[in-house]
Amino acid sequence: MKRTNWVVASVVFGLTAWSVAAVAGEKVDEVKLGSVMSMSGGAANQGTQTKTGAIIAAEEINAKGGIPALGGAKIRLIFGDSQSKPDVGASETERIIQRENVPLMFGAYQSAVTTVTTEVAERYKTPWLVTGSVADIITQRGFKYTFRPNNKAVYDANEQLQAIKTLAQETGKGPKSIGVLVEGSDWGKSHAANLRKLAKDINYEIVFDEAYSPGTMDFSAQILKIKSKKPDAMIIAMYTPDHIVFTKQIYEGRLDIPFGIHSVGAGSEDPNFYKAVPPQAVEYMFVQEDFQIDITEVAPWTQAVDKKFREMLGYELTCYGAQGYSAIYTIYDVLQRAGSLDKEKIREAFVKTNITSGPALIMGWQKIAFDKDGQNVDAHGVISQNLRGKRTTVWPVTNRPKGIKPVWPVPAWKDR
Repeated sequence: MKRTNWVVASVVFGLTAWSVAAVAGEKVDEVKLGSVMSMSGGAANQGTQTKTGAIIAAEEINAKGGIPALGGAKIRLIFGDSQSKPDVGASETERIIQRENVPLMFGAYQSAVTTVTTEVAERYKTPWLVTGSVADIITQRGFKYTFRPNNKAVYDANEQLQAIKTLAQETGKGPKSIGVLVEGSDWGKSHAANLRKLAKDINYEIVFDEAYSPGTMDFSAQILKIKSKKPDAMIIAMYTPDHIVFTKQIYEGRLDIPFGIHSVGAGSEDPNFYKAVPPQAVEYMFVQEDFQIDITEVAPWTQAVDKKFREMLGYELTCYGAQGYSAIYTIYDVLQRAGSLDKEKIREAFVKTNITSGPALIMGWQKIAFDKDGQNVDAHGVISQNLRGKRTTVWPVTNRPKGIKPVWPVPAWKDR
């Protein structure tokens, strides 16, 4: 599948310049939007960030008059806590759909949770807008009510390997072998499976390949195996708590990986992760980002969103906050075109989505449009490297800030 490079200029737009053609629709006082997020458990940080971004967007829309196609209806967000558990997420989804009578839902960040919550939504013929979850299976089941604007797992894996390939081509130096360590739920296993296939296609040998149980408190055994196998580069997929433990232990043990640790989002996109580990432990680490980490520098209009996010959570806008923000503006676009709270009309509007400008594209995508499986094939991310304590975009090359040069290979611990 051909992927479009991220053209920074495409995300530079003003909030006041964006409008959606509305149909003459129903007049209602409010629109209840249901959401299941991880408010506790292992993914609580990401769930809280996504929820905060959604709240900011809803407040903006309500302050500007609500949803015109529904008579100026205001948005009311109704959240359920999955507790980072699939079974709880499923029961919360059913509760919100039945008791609150919501016309659509969004969430749930974790792939394992989203896989089952979308099954419930499908059963109740309730449209579900995915936020954050990347497991390929989510949009490969023939569901009619599930729509995902963000990457699926195979996109993330491809971006990581293509970035490694690009850096190797630029410098004439690169890895021949790769290690893979992932958390053992749907997300991690899906990412590992894609890495195996894609790495084989570009002749990278995987010499270490392991999934661990989420909530692991000691990675000593895995680190010893990694040292024994000596991969040239290491790709990991971890949620925040596990990522903190692993990073502290590889720092304490001075694990040398010549061409770096490459993390696929999640824990490494969470400000709470960086607060919990020594800055030296993450220097030179590569991160597959779901949006351009320096977005406020290339799209000035996002600075107001960043400011509000900082006021609410105490740190800068994250990809998860941006996902929540994008989700609400995508739903705004859908409801404007549906002009109704009827679930079938809303589903039809989702199918016909074609967003090419406006706040819904805060993630940096050029377009949100769903294929027959409900997947946005125009979704993509970037790769950053932590340089002097700051995550800086290094891939695609066209997205690098002026004057930035990736450090490749990374220095051994004794040389830092």
